[in-house]
Amino acid sequence: MLIVRKAEIADAALLSEMGYASYRHHFAPLWREPAELEAFLRQEYSPAVIEQSLQSEAGGWFIAQNAAPVGFAKVSWHRAADEHGPAGTLMHKLYLLPGETGKGYGDRLLAEIERLAQQRGERFIWLEVLDANPNAQRFYLRQGFTHLKDTIFSTASQQSTLHILGKSL
Repeated sequence: MLIVRKAEIADAALLSEMGYASYRHHFAPLWREPAELEAFLRQEYSPAVIEQSLQSEAGGWFIAQNAAPVGFAKVSWHRAADEHGPAGTLMHKLYLLPGETGKGYGDRLLAEIERLAQQRGERFIWLEVLDANPNAQRFYLRQGFTHLKDTIFSTASQQSTLHILGKSL
């Protein structure tokens, strides 16, 4: 049975390991420069960065697990999608480990994040999804998200389009 639990400081190394593994598996082919990928991974998933993030009251990390961890999510509470609103829960990450997609874990992890957001009084949830990730786009659209706008993620060597999707809770 899948459980979703709030991560603690002691989970920083586990989250780092899962972050590196899942991000590389799902997105490494999209990066032109390996050094830029590695810099991004350090910025997002180094244990020190995760430890600092885990200490923030502005959001949280959540681990989905059966007998072993299968994925994770990271959120920030009450963040505006842009300067004109709406504000709600920003889901920074919802990643499953290699071999764990297609088992319904993403549905259950997202449902738990939505439940927690509603418990906090949030009425809206939003996220960014890469244009180059049609599977994730289909997943979120099936979950009731709609396209709000696009933005660009840039590195020194490339640009990627991000779709900002949102959903009323």
